[in-house]
Amino acid sequence: MKSPGRPRDEDATATILAATLRLLAERGYDGMSTADVAAAARASKATVYRRWPSKAALVAQAVLQGLRDAHAASTRTGDVREDMARILEAKMTALSQGPLGGAITAVISHAAHEPELAGAMETVNAGMREHSALRPLVEEAKRQGLAPAGADTGLMLDLLMGAPFFQLLVRQVPPDPGAARALIGLVFGEKPGPDHDATER
Repeated sequence: MKSPGRPRDEDATATILAATLRLLAERGYDGMSTADVAAAARASKATVYRRWPSKAALVAQAVLQGLRDAHAASTRTGDVREDMARILEAKMTALSQGPLGGAITAVISHAAHEPELAGAMETVNAGMREHSALRPLVEEAKRQGLAPAGADTGLMLDLLMGAPFFQLLVRQVPPDPGAARALIGLVFGEKPGPDHDATER
């Protein structure tokens, strides 16, 4: 049975993580402190430190939660190709229109100089790759013959998940949510049209 304080704790956590993303995007990693986050979230510093032992841990969790929230924002249709496109579209929207993209850019640029932050972000990256909402959809796409059964799932995830970050971090342009379906088409081939379905029957 949940204690009466549990929902309030979860609300506080969400508020703190949202404040962290916002400050990262606005000020960069060096320009913000745990105390700044506590003030922005209207929480005590003790509340923040009780949940995250370091600034690096807090930042990594904020980025992870931002990516999870983006995936959760997409709706499912039951069509594997459409569901993958919607997840990518939601992710690209979050990276281009909210604080998440700026926060990730700030973190990646600083991680090269701070081993603790780099380690925390590596854990985030591994977790996102292993538990991505796209993983079961890629596996289902392989079962449906949209990709060779022996295709490397991890490599396909790298292609799908990595493209928006390449745009954001290397090309330094906001990812275009409208390109999500084109990306699915590049990886899995274009979706057959009605004429193809009629021919098959």
